[in-house]
Amino acid sequence: MYYHLIPIPFIFIGMMITWIARNKENYKKVAIFQPITTVLTVIVALLGLLTPGAVFGYTMWILAGLLLSLAGDIFNINMTKDNILFAALIVFLFAYLVYPIGITIYNGFHFEDIYVAVGLFVVLIGLLSYIWKGLGKEWKIPVVIYAMVMLFMVHRAVSTFFGDIFSVTQAVLLTIGTSILFIADSEYSIHRFIKPFKFIIGPFLYPTGQLLIALSTSYFPAN
Repeated sequence: MYYHLIPIPFIFIGMMITWIARNKENYKKVAIFQPITTVLTVIVALLGLLTPGAVFGYTMWILAGLLLSLAGDIFNINMTKDNILFAALIVFLFAYLVYPIGITIYNGFHFEDIYVAVGLFVVLIGLLSYIWKGLGKEWKIPVVIYAMVMLFMVHRAVSTFFGDIFSVTQAVLLTIGTSILFIADSEYSIHRFIKPFKFIIGPFLYPTGQLLIALSTSYFPAN
């Protein structure tokens, strides 16, 4: 029943190695351990199919997002060049669209989503106001679109609290998971467009966010 928890210690080991390697700019090691960590997260999502109440279709949506993220990891090794960063942006844009689409297919929309949307719009304005001057003409539209997609993902995750398909545990996992993915990418945007600094939380938050989303496949209410 708890097979989905087995890969988690190995994910945290990979996460730590990736964080150390990234701050030392050891991109060869990052290129090994970051994808391995994502592969282990894919296994977590797959093992969710062995849990009571598992929903095959939802699990497939989460797997699709994780596999797109795994492809994005190829570009997420050293994004100092604009063409590499743009490629990563496109791949993760699709990954972070797959998650909310999958969630919405099963959860639908609810009246309370309006209030959540207003709050997230304020967050969007705050982030863009902070990094806007550093973006340059070529990055303004791509970054705005990417940030909106990410917050749409968070919005759909929060919406699971208002439906009756997902359990409270799943709602918590999805909300925290998607939120910290947004925080991780916000840290990178500040690093890339405002002021370079050693990565503090991003290398931890990215795999943790993906892991929490993957775990959501394992906690459907038992039939």
